[in-house]
Amino acid sequence: MERNNIHSLAGQKARLNHRIGLSFWPKTDFRARKAPSTLRVVCLRDTTAAAVTGKSWEKLVLNSDTPVLVGFYASWCGPCRMVHRVIDEIATDYAGRLKCFVLNADSDMQVAENYDIKAVPVVLLFKKGVKLESVIGTMPKEFYIAAIERVLAS
Repeated sequence: MERNNIHSLAGQKARLNHRIGLSFWPKTDFRARKAPSTLRVVCLRDTTAAAVTGKSWEKLVLNSDTPVLVGFYASWCGPCRMVHRVIDEIATDYAGRLKCFVLNADSDMQVAENYDIKAVPVVLLFKKGVKLESVIGTMPKEFYIAAIERVLAS
């Protein structure tokens, strides 16, 4: 019998913070087949940007040995959603070489003010606690990648 590898349960997509592989029988004719006795879940790596707050800022961003990308957003901002999707892709592409976070500028205004964030979306890149690059507004993925490569090369 053939098994499918899927990332959703019962046809519903789930937003996950880790890429996982689930193996089980296809949905069609599932009553006629014996269910697998075990379900193996393997966490490969972070595939989305985690949230950072004012309380965790120093620990996760400033004290990181790995370069860090932080996307500043607001819940009401449409372009921020597009940038967030790009940041999630970058988190997957650069896993292990770059940490990716997002920060709600409305909830953590003090951090946004410290970095002179006047509008969103804004992406800042840090290395060893120092801000090296900033990207203001919605840009193509290649624009963010060029900034990331400059930070990684420095």
